[in-house]
Amino acid sequence: MGRPDWFDFWTGEHFTGDQTVKKNCPLDSFQVYVRAESIVPMGPAGLQYATERSAAPYEFRVYPSVNTKFTVYEDDNETYAYERGERATYDLIWNDTAKNITIGARQGLFPGMIAKRKITVSLVTPGSIAVSQTAPRSVETVVYTGQPIVLKFNR
Repeated sequence: MGRPDWFDFWTGEHFTGDQTVKKNCPLDSFQVYVRAESIVPMGPAGLQYATERSAAPYEFRVYPSVNTKFTVYEDDNETYAYERGERATYDLIWNDTAKNITIGARQGLFPGMIAKRKITVSLVTPGSIAVSQTAPRSVETVVYTGQPIVLKFNR
C-alpha cells in the first residue's frame, strides 16, 4: 500500500503520495497540504471568540479520494452543559463513487442552538481554491434545518 495522496490547500493541486514536491513559496505564506479523503471545516475569518458570530455559515471542503465521514459537533461554547447531553451532532458522509455528500440528521439539541444554518460544501479539485473568483469550482450551498440532505457534485 502506497502513501496517501495530498492536495495543496491554496490551489487544490493534487499530488500522488510517493513523491517529493519542491515549490517556490512567497515569503508571506507557507505551504499547507491536506490529506486526500479529508473533510475540512472552515469558519468565518477574523473571529475573536467562539460565540462572536454563532449563526455564521459553515463551509466544508471535501478533498476526494475515497469514501469518508466527518462529524460536526455543536454546543453552547460557554458552559459545561454538554456534560449533561446538551449538544448536537450530525455527520457529513462523502461517497466518492457517486460524487455526493450526505449531511445527516441532527442528533441532540441544546438551548440557543441555531435551528437553520447555511452550509456550503466545496469539492476541491485543481484550481478550485484559487484566489480568483473565476476559478473552476464545484460548490453547493443549502440551508440545513437538521433533516438529511444529499448534495450531488459533477466532476
